[in-house]
Amino acid sequence: MIPVQYRDPQTEEIIERRYEEGAPAIGMRVQIGFDEYQVLYRWRCVPTSCIVYVYRVAREERREARTAA
Repeated sequence: MIPVQYRDPQTEEIIERRYEEGAPAIGMRVQIGFDEYQVLYRWRCVPTSCIVYVYRVAREERREARTAA
């Protein structure tokens, strides 16, 4: 398990810190709190830690993704 920091790409604000089995892939959707985010890019991913930049997925996009699946 590695520590992962989820950050806002515009403000550099840390949205959440938690331990994950591995680094999330670019384009992957992750649940943070009650919101769904998509991974934009990873920065400084090393075996001991990872910084991941994410953006919040709009509710309409979430509905479309669920109906398409």
